Amino acid sequence: MVLFLLLPFGSAMAQEWETLVKAESLHVERRPYKDSAIDELRGTVQLEASLNAIMALLRDAPYNADWVHRSGGARIVAANGYSQVYVYGIVDAPLPLMDRDTVVRFDYRQDPDTRDILIEITNFPDYLPEEAGLVRVPDFGGFWKLEPREGGMVEVTYQVHGTAGGWVPVWLANYAAQLSVTRTLQNMPAAVERYSGLNSPHVQELDPLSAD
Repeated sequence: MVLFLLLPFGSAMAQEWETLVKAESLHVERRPYKDSAIDELRGTVQLEASLNAIMALLRDAPYNADWVHRSGGARIVAANGYSQVYVYGIVDAPLPLMDRDTVVRFDYRQDPDTRDILIEITNFPDYLPEEAGLVRVPDFGGFWKLEPREGGMVEVTYQVHGTAGGWVPVWLANYAAQLSVTRTLQNMPAAVERYSGLNSPHVQELDPLSAD
């Protein structure tokens, strides 16, 4: 699963989203997140791709470092069928920060009517022993959401929150998180093309007639 591994006062529910990037097909926002000095981030991108192709991209752990900004690599460490996987990933943090690593669980479900796909991200920092020379991210979570639209388009939403762990200036952690979300979503349109034509029995496409 993808394995975008980034770090990203008050209740988050009470905060309004602030726009960071506004482009024709890309929108990135931030807001304060409870119990963390690092912002919660939400990015959306419009892709001309099938749900099957996007899911294939998100599940391709070996390819993760090729399109996810500052990914140091990812690997699936356990799976419970198609719908649940545990993933270990490394964040190539900018100097002078130490690289981070994460262990997260991805839970997948698809709405049988709308064909929307939700992939929940839950942190499991103690699932694997800590690695020497890396800082284990203590808190990380969020989701990917794929919503099929008319004309073969899919709206992809990526929302994350967390704390970086270890020593890190807040301004640098926020800047790195914002850049990583933005660059990763910018990379998606080109990255997903390599999976065009792939199909899985676990992913159902939207009936074109139901989109009218």
